[in-house]
Amino acid sequence: MIQQPHSRPLALSLRGFTLLEVLVAILVVALGLLGLAKMEALAISNTQISSSRSLIALQASSLGAAMQGNKGYWAAGVAPTSFSTAGSTVTDGTGVLTQTVATCYSASAPAAPVCTPAQLAAYDLQTWATNMAAQFPSYAANFTCNNVAGAPVSCIITITWSEKYVALNRTTATGSAASGGAQTATQSYTLYVAP
Repeated sequence: MIQQPHSRPLALSLRGFTLLEVLVAILVVALGLLGLAKMEALAISNTQISSSRSLIALQASSLGAAMQGNKGYWAAGVAPTSFSTAGSTVTDGTGVLTQTVATCYSASAPAAPVCTPAQLAAYDLQTWATNMAAQFPSYAANFTCNNVAGAPVSCIITITWSEKYVALNRTTATGSAASGGAQTATQSYTLYVAP
């Protein structure tokens, strides 16, 4: 006669093992969800950074196009060699680009130009600075123009701004709070314009 092993002690010993498996599964799922949340934060941060950088490039190109459209001022070699903007404030040692100009546009075709080239340059730069301040409150822009006689006129636009990002890990984090949280960095964009 063959003897059957008693199954009751075996069933009692397997009960605790099932509880341990459930606890390990919960731990693995929790770690996976934390990793997924970090990846989502990184994706959102990178999307916002890309959007900001694209807008900065578009704004710089917009001002460059306005400079090329006003050759009477920018290409004539009379522009200041150095000026800057911060917020909606234009700083110009010559006072040409800081003059107050209400508008340079007319609803109908005027018989004569509404503004001189210098007034149009001031209006374009001030409008650009106001738009930049609305989108990027911490931005600053420096302009350096080459007005050497006999050489083509050229200007370099350098825009700096602060942006926040989420660090991937402690190695990529900078600053005092290297915990993988939100960080702030100063970025710059440079555009060469030859009006």
